[in-house]
Amino acid sequence: MAAADDSSDGEASLAVKPLLCIVDQRTPSCNMRFLITWQSREAGYYCVSSDLDDAALRCWGEAQSGRHEDHREVVETFRYWLNRGADQPELASATVEVLRKDSDDRRRRRRTKYVWDLL
Repeated sequence: MAAADDSSDGEASLAVKPLLCIVDQRTPSCNMRFLITWQSREAGYYCVSSDLDDAALRCWGEAQSGRHEDHREVVETFRYWLNRGADQPELASATVEVLRKDSDDRRRRRRTKYVWDLL
C-alpha cells in the first residue's frame, strides 16, 4: 500500500494509491482514480473525507475496514482522512502531492552550447 500518516495510537490506518500527480504547462491537471483503503482495530462507524469536498466521500457502519474509489481531476496537493463522522477528530490521513515539472529556473531554459555554435 502507499504510505499514509497513521494515528499515533495505531487505532486506524488509511492508505491511498496513487499519492503523486505530476503536472506541467501542457498538462496542468491530472485526471486520476484513487483507491482508498482503511482498517481499524475495532468495528464502528467510519467516514473517509477529503480537503476538496464539503461532505464525507463515504461512510461505513459497524465496519472494521473499507475500500472506496474516488475519481477526480487534481490541480493541487490535498489530503484524505478517516474519522468517525462529522466534527470528529482524524484517526488517520494521507496526502496526495502535486509535483510541477515546469520551473522558473533559467538554467533549464538556457540553450545548450555545441561545438558548432562556437565556430
